[in-house]
Amino acid sequence: MLLQDKRILPYAIAGNRIPSTKSAYSGLGSNGTFTAHGLLDIPQRPAVTLLLHRESLHEGYIKNNNQILLETVDGQSIGHTGYDLEVYRSGSWHSVATSTVTSDPIRHLIVTVKTTHTLTALRPLKDRLSARSTILFLQNGCGIIDAVNNSLFPDPTIRPTYITGVVSHGATLNRPFHVTHTGAAAISLGLVPRDDPDPTTPPAEPDYLLTLVPQSPRLNATAYSYSEVLQIQLEKLAVNAFCNPLCALHDAQNGFLFTLPEIRRALLTEIATVVLSLPELRDVPNVRERFSVDRLEGTVNDILAKTAKTTCSMVWDLRAGRETEIRFINGYWVRRGKEVGVPTPINERLMEEILQRGG
Repeated sequence: MLLQDKRILPYAIAGNRIPSTKSAYSGLGSNGTFTAHGLLDIPQRPAVTLLLHRESLHEGYIKNNNQILLETVDGQSIGHTGYDLEVYRSGSWHSVATSTVTSDPIRHLIVTVKTTHTLTALRPLKDRLSARSTILFLQNGCGIIDAVNNSLFPDPTIRPTYITGVVSHGATLNRPFHVTHTGAAAISLGLVPRDDPDPTTPPAEPDYLLTLVPQSPRLNATAYSYSEVLQIQLEKLAVNAFCNPLCALHDAQNGFLFTLPEIRRALLTEIATVVLSLPELRDVPNVRERFSVDRLEGTVNDILAKTAKTTCSMVWDLRAGRETEIRFINGYWVRRGKEVGVPTPINERLMEEILQRGG
């Protein structure tokens, strides 16, 4: 979850407790707080533990009456209580309920921190994760799973199983543990194919999260095949690759982008060419129609019409001098373009300009 202090990140974990193990959910920015609240809308509530990286977050939870408060799209104010808490202190996780150090294995973790914070966020949990764990990534951008594998789980026989997720809801964090649901939409989930699992290791249980999260009526989640959720993810990434850097570079709201039809067309043409060259989508039906430039332009224009007065997160990050997610948005298209031999000069230029501005 996004905090102003980039050095310290909060976590939330949610799921069923299993004897001698723990199931988990991660992230307390706007999407993470919204998701944590939505999990307790499930009729048979799962156990939810909030993993807090600093004492002040615990204090903030207490000040918020020991609850996560949601302002709904129709103006209601709904508080959920009953979360367990762990605080990271002096290199260890401390259970607030028992005042003891805990290192219980985590079976199910949902990560909702920004992509740029993911490695820092997962390191304190690495020893609690294994091949029996499942991690659901609910984030913007693409490519973070490769970074997690390279830095934290290079051995494919002992790395967790992954689920990728795409969040279309709008949510704004008012203060810690208090979020406003600004736009009702959906969450899309897909199980990532696993490389070289160790047959001697008891398998992870990804079906738990793929079944649990869709039970929340507010989260409105659906599980798809990996190829389908990848296409949903790439559609969103195409929109973000146009909207985020250009708004950030011009310090503008989304409506400004209607003044840039030529660069929109050129950028989406570049992206569509990359998508149609990806080996993982080569045999997928209707991918050429789905990622036609005309269709992508229509999607972008529809979103801009609905969010014309919105200031995207990359604008706020650049204003505040924070690292942006540009490496996992336009940078993703640059990397994949190089892999499949498709030039991506517009994505490269936008990424370089954002990085030169300090993002």
